[in-house]
Amino acid sequence: MHGRFAVAFAWSGMAAALLAGCSSGEKAATDSVRADSAATAMAPAGDTAASAGGAGALTSDITAAENAWRIAVSGGDTVELGRITAPGFTMVGSTGAASTVTRATLMKQVSQGMLAADSSSVSDITVNGTADSATADLTFFWRVSRNGKAPTSETMNVTDTWVKRDGRWQLAARKAK
Repeated sequence: MHGRFAVAFAWSGMAAALLAGCSSGEKAATDSVRADSAATAMAPAGDTAASAGGAGALTSDITAAENAWRIAVSGGDTVELGRITAPGFTMVGSTGAASTVTRATLMKQVSQGMLAADSSSVSDITVNGTADSATADLTFFWRVSRNGKAPTSETMNVTDTWVKRDGRWQLAARKAK
């Protein structure tokens, strides 16, 4: 009797946790799971990109990280966005310093719904770097709404700078070309 009760109790606890996770920010939670799955599926078996096959593994790692970041920012997933952006993250727009966004500003815009996207993609990615730092030149597309206005389609060429900390890639900087 004690064993069956413990199993039933454990299952009910997991179900409650699952429902609690879905009840607030269901889309963001789903996107986090999707991003983690993509990163896990594309991650190399070894500890570093070099041990898992060099440039191909590094490109796979950074492509997975780019997609995780894209899904987090587009889906409003501030939990994943907080994990994937480095503490000193900055995003410099095409107009230079006047258009620089910090990590704190980005998190505020996303969490308060001031920045929302209904679609996004990454293409034409070229990755260069080592097992613990890399740059990615790519084309980033998204259909974004700012401050509640109607969404507009934007395509930009960017250079992302990635650093690996505690075994996880983090976006340190994004600069529009």
